Amino acid sequence: MTELVIKIYKYFHNHRPIFWASMIFLFIFFGFFASRINLEEDINKLMPSSKNADGTTKLAFSSLRIKDKTFLLFEGQKGATPQKIARACDAFVDSLNAQDAKRPKGEQVIGDVFYNIPEDVMFDAVDYMQEHFPAYIDTAVYAHIDSMLTVEHFNKQMITNREDMTGSFGSSFPELIQMDPVGIRSVLMKQMAPLMAGSAGSYKTIDEHFFVPDSSVCIAFITPKYSATNTGQGSAMFEMLNQQIEKFKTSHPEVKIVYHGTPASGYYNSSTIKKDLTTTVFGSFIFVLAFIFICFRNWDTLPLLILPVAFGAVFGLAMMYFIEGQFSLLALGIGAIVLGVAMSYVLHVLTHYKYVNDPEKVLRDETVPVLLGCLTTIGSFMGLIFINTDLLKDFGLFAAFAISGTTFFSLIFLPQLLDDKVNRINKKAFGFIDRINAYPFDQKKPLLAGIIVVTLICVVAYAIHGTQFDSDMNNLGYRSPEVVYSENLQTQKTESAIHSTYFASSGKTMEEAIEHFDALQHKLDSLQKLGLVKGYTSTNQIFVSEKVQQQRIDAWKKFWTPSRVGKVRQLIAMTAPQVGFSTDAFEPFFEAVEADYEPDPLYKSGIIPAGYQSTLMEKTYAGQYLLFTSVKYDKNSEVGANSDYMRICDAIANEPNMLVLDTSYYTQDTLMKLNSDFNILQWISMVFVFVVLLFSFRFNIKYTLLGFMPIILSWLIVLGAMDIFDMKFNLINIIISTFIFGIGVDYSIFVMNGLIGGKENKKLLGLHKSAIFFSAFILVITVSSMLLASHPAIKSVGFSTLVGLVSAVVLAYVLQPALFKFISRKEKQ
Repeated sequence: MTELVIKIYKYFHNHRPIFWASMIFLFIFFGFFASRINLEEDINKLMPSSKNADGTTKLAFSSLRIKDKTFLLFEGQKGATPQKIARACDAFVDSLNAQDAKRPKGEQVIGDVFYNIPEDVMFDAVDYMQEHFPAYIDTAVYAHIDSMLTVEHFNKQMITNREDMTGSFGSSFPELIQMDPVGIRSVLMKQMAPLMAGSAGSYKTIDEHFFVPDSSVCIAFITPKYSATNTGQGSAMFEMLNQQIEKFKTSHPEVKIVYHGTPASGYYNSSTIKKDLTTTVFGSFIFVLAFIFICFRNWDTLPLLILPVAFGAVFGLAMMYFIEGQFSLLALGIGAIVLGVAMSYVLHVLTHYKYVNDPEKVLRDETVPVLLGCLTTIGSFMGLIFINTDLLKDFGLFAAFAISGTTFFSLIFLPQLLDDKVNRINKKAFGFIDRINAYPFDQKKPLLAGIIVVTLICVVAYAIHGTQFDSDMNNLGYRSPEVVYSENLQTQKTESAIHSTYFASSGKTMEEAIEHFDALQHKLDSLQKLGLVKGYTSTNQIFVSEKVQQQRIDAWKKFWTPSRVGKVRQLIAMTAPQVGFSTDAFEPFFEAVEADYEPDPLYKSGIIPAGYQSTLMEKTYAGQYLLFTSVKYDKNSEVGANSDYMRICDAIANEPNMLVLDTSYYTQDTLMKLNSDFNILQWISMVFVFVVLLFSFRFNIKYTLLGFMPIILSWLIVLGAMDIFDMKFNLINIIISTFIFGIGVDYSIFVMNGLIGGKENKKLLGLHKSAIFFSAFILVITVSSMLLASHPAIKSVGFSTLVGLVSAVVLAYVLQPALFKFISRKEKQ
């Protein structure tokens, strides 16, 4: 391989136009496709896929439309009346819609703002019920209706009819009373009682607006025109929303406006990642480049250092474009560390060149260890591809491609850019580094003893307690104080002791979903009798399947026989005049009895406001139809596998056509399985590296074990340190292991190469150590900066990465040479 690389070097050296054309073409080619990739900022990329036993997807949360809603809360300040709060809500929504309308056509971001009940909704609903009411009478109540056909009942009912007719209800809807001399409406109210019980207590209406029970907070619901995964438009919507809120702070100081929801969390999550990348990782990168420039002195050092890494980045992004067409921004943010690993290969080439001033000599000394380091590092990252999480797959693929691209550029193109005529170094800086490298750390027994003691403590801690894995997804995303305040406000103002979660019945059509809701209702009734469910929304009382509607219409016609109709006429004639009604006042009832009715799907009627209907049912982005119910349970029962909440979810999720719309439920078991799967994959990666080292050291088991030693020990030190400091693995910092593993492999290989090659070139180990010094310095600064990040997912990488990185350097610098010399002395004896 070394000879091939040198042949390519000589060919390009003798054919400069071909070299320049090749490099520029590849940069443009991969850069073009890298620029076309869609960078996703969706936190759902963290979620493992939930599977049924047959391998089909249980639920793709990214396909749910209901998750895209944003809750907009108007909190009254300083004793603001509900009327003032409602007026502020109206003004804000009007201003927000007007602002959105000013955006270019096709770029509007707000689909609907549901904040009040229009005046004509009730009248439309009454008209609809007049035309279809038999379809909403449960067949089971006809026995009770039959018992109402008595003189005693009609005497009481006529008094009620008179009171209703002279009241506000009768003045608005007199035809409903004329159609119901029997009092069937009271039966319907009892039938609807479970529906009212499921939703009562959360909201009430004042001036046609939605308020919490104490009337201090008005609530609106924003439905965007885009999916929550479309973060470009999401950013535009929330930036516009924040601008409007700032304006209203001055014009309406009596109302505080806050919001929350999945899109809001996604917006603050992605914006925090961007901020962290620019202020921490990018800032530390600038500092590192300044340090490198001071040490290397040449003006072209920085471009030569950045070019291979830039090529690796665009190559990685281009390959992700070819494979998936999109890439997680969070994976790219953490991928900045990978670029630091890739930069170490560039530093080995540049640092070596500073000493030997001969590109060909650099390639002879560096090709094998660089390629070996690249291969083993890629092997460690490729294990992530088999993890059942999109983000880790993205990260694993990008890391493998980025390192491959950087290595390729470093060995093929970079040597052509080295100019021996202007090769300079900062003698003081390099002299200081050389003195560090020449210091006999491996001969200091107290230092060796300290390393051994720390290693043993960490190994014992890990052996006793093992690894702890945090399966709570809420600990991974950034929690904006504004969003948290809004969530807590809504919870406190509705039902502080009760919590609710959406459940759903599903189907290939909405009719199927409605039909399947009956089984869901039966299951929830059973759980309610056990005391697990505190209440739920009987959504199928609103949306009745066409099949059931037809059965009810048939029951209506069957019930009203000529004899029963005649009996009602007699009872009206006997009781109506006593309260002032004429005998023909209830003629609309007899028209309704004789009328023909047809099943009609309420969800297609347009009567229910779209903003409200979307909280009851939806067609997902994936084409699945869902009918929702909000299930209430004891808030204190959420924790633990045997909690009420988990028992409810288990009972629902195990049934066909029933879903729990809660990501944490489906991901908890998957995340725990992910932990064990990852441990297996990690050991498989270690076996892969061990085999590669065994081949590279020509089956010399002593050298292989010595090269493998820093890798395994640095990993065990991290595991033990995390246990000692009570830290847990999660979906993000699990990447630490692959990173530590990869960098430990690199440092170990280069030190071993220097130790073995020291017999022919005594300076080789020092040259490798100098490159390791610069690599470690860059990575320590970069990783340390991540501790200052605001985003928990990025911040969580810091501690363990720093521990593993320092461990890898110390073990490679100190313990590996000491053991090598010890083995060499034994072999000579």
